[in-house]
Amino acid sequence: MALFLRDDEVSKAIGMGEMLETIESMQRHFGHGEAYNLPRRKIIASGGMLSVMGGGLFYDDVLGVKTYTVVRGAYSFQVSLYDANTGVLLCYTQANRLGQLRTGATTGVAVKYLSNSGPVTVGIIGTGYQAPTQLEAVAKVRNIERVKAFSRTTERREAFAASMSESLGIDVTAVDSGEEAVTGSDIVVCIAAATEPVVDGDWVASGTTVIGAGPTTWRVQEVADSMLAKADKVFVDSADQAPIEAGDMASAVDRGLFQWSQMIELRHAVAGVVTGRDNPEQVIFAKLMGTGVADVAAAKLVYEQAKAKGLGVDMEW
Repeated sequence: MALFLRDDEVSKAIGMGEMLETIESMQRHFGHGEAYNLPRRKIIASGGMLSVMGGGLFYDDVLGVKTYTVVRGAYSFQVSLYDANTGVLLCYTQANRLGQLRTGATTGVAVKYLSNSGPVTVGIIGTGYQAPTQLEAVAKVRNIERVKAFSRTTERREAFAASMSESLGIDVTAVDSGEEAVTGSDIVVCIAAATEPVVDGDWVASGTTVIGAGPTTWRVQEVADSMLAKADKVFVDSADQAPIEAGDMASAVDRGLFQWSQMIELRHAVAGVVTGRDNPEQVIFAKLMGTGVADVAAAKLVYEQAKAKGLGVDMEW
């Protein structure tokens, strides 16, 4: 029997707390060589795009693949989860909500291991679909005193600030520019659908952790060259995906301003193989593109929780 889940059932089955624990555990196992990531590949047609990515959790005996389409700006995500020992399909789930939680949780784990502890001010650039779970995850791993939110549309950033202030119980204020969001922030999260850099290194103070969790399109720059130049350490969630998905890095490599060998994978910091930051003054940049192995971990979590709560539809397969 395979369990089929819809997005509303995913929302009932799991929350950010469980997702954070799951993604952190996956990163730790992955850092010790106990998981595998299948990098995203895209098929681009005249009317839209199909993406495929996946992974294996050797410590949890599951394999999985995520597929999604983008047609006229609309996304549709699905994950198939398999028993690694029998090949049996365990779960087929819609993954719009699942991916939103996974994306936020990956940022939360990065912040936990790469940022300074203590009360923090957070700057967030981008207030769309993925932004709420970014803040929710950061709020679970750090004591946020204030959030400064910027996006290009005044109404959207003000609505986001009001909504997140209420849901998280913290001070979220809409600001008028990306520079204002970044200046004076201890943690900066970029989650904007932008094609030009939204963060300049000159805005970033010592000790800041900058998370780039936005576009994964070849040659689209999320941060300026000055950000890479200022960073003492640069982390990624997939060294294999970065050359084709981290446009800011690829552009800098082309011009001799950055080397791929400078990248460190987040999993190794979580596993304790390397240190996240060596001192409180370091500037850390993390480019998080999203990985199939994280999607598989998320699918295993929702499968187990949904089964325990009696959610979804069991079907012969």
